[in-house]
Amino acid sequence: MNHKYNILFLSLFIISIFSCEEDQDTIISVPDNDPTEQQVIDRDSLIGYLSSHYYNSSEVNALVNPTIQDLDIIKLLDGEELPLNSSFLIDAVETKTTTHLDIEYEYYILRIKQGEGELSPEFCDDIKVNYWGSLTDGSVFDQTTTPIVSDLSTFLPGWQRVLPQFNTSGSFVSNSDGTVSFSGYGMGAMFIPSGLGYFSTYQDGIPSYSNLIFKFELMQTESNDHDSDNIPSYMEVSGLNQYDLYGFDTDDDTAPDFLDTDDDGDGTTTADEIQIESYSNTTLSGLQAALSSIDLLSNQFISPISTSDGSFTANVISLIDSNANGIPNYLDSTESDIIE
Repeated sequence: MNHKYNILFLSLFIISIFSCEEDQDTIISVPDNDPTEQQVIDRDSLIGYLSSHYYNSSEVNALVNPTIQDLDIIKLLDGEELPLNSSFLIDAVETKTTTHLDIEYEYYILRIKQGEGELSPEFCDDIKVNYWGSLTDGSVFDQTTTPIVSDLSTFLPGWQRVLPQFNTSGSFVSNSDGTVSFSGYGMGAMFIPSGLGYFSTYQDGIPSYSNLIFKFELMQTESNDHDSDNIPSYMEVSGLNQYDLYGFDTDDDTAPDFLDTDDDGDGTTTADEIQIESYSNTTLSGLQAALSSIDLLSNQFISPISTSDGSFTANVISLIDSNANGIPNYLDSTESDIIE
């Protein structure tokens, strides 16, 4: 998928141009645009786009299950009047801010449908989506024909901010041809600056410093625990950067916590240093009712609900701190007892 990339390799790079002069090679380094200055340029460009483009608001908002094909975004030409039943994007989008690589960015969300499901993805969960991606000049660089399932942590930073703000499908039906039809899913569009996209990196069909537009339909999500240690991956990040999975390595063994089965390096796996109590029910509402009756302690949390073979399951996780030093055992290398 063209718009995915691994956040491990997000650091900015220098484009080097090589030339030869007689017997000596000369390297001319051309630095990236300054991110702070570029975000100002991008912001102005996006606001100009949103102010000059409209969408078929009455039509698409009236649909029960609008699709990305139903959402038409059109430029208002000089001398034209805004068509009836249409709205300028600038009047309809939500303006959001976020910090990425120490730079504050502004991005914009057109929320057509919130989604009727109970769940919203975390930034590193698996998602099932349809999408359509274009440049501000209308050039389409990527799109799906059927819903795909992928790990949101491998998507662009803009996606990791936007998708968690939507809910999944309220229901689905399995068709006789093996396909699945979803209803009540989250649907909208995002308008993101290059700093939340590919920034200076050139992609096929995407020039450097391109602002990006994505229409999307969010069908389903499933919590990710990449190292199967019963600590959801979204909890294994640093408080300084809630989107940086690779920036939190408790035992400094070069394996970030979300990929480390022994986070504190004490020889006892993380899964053995926490207490797990499982709850299951054949219905989501039944499981939610059971979970809602639990009085959680300050060191407890409920894992995201998973589903398998018609059953819904969640775990109550207790973070044990045996020596009462404020550090749970699974992050404390001085405590290595197995929790029964």
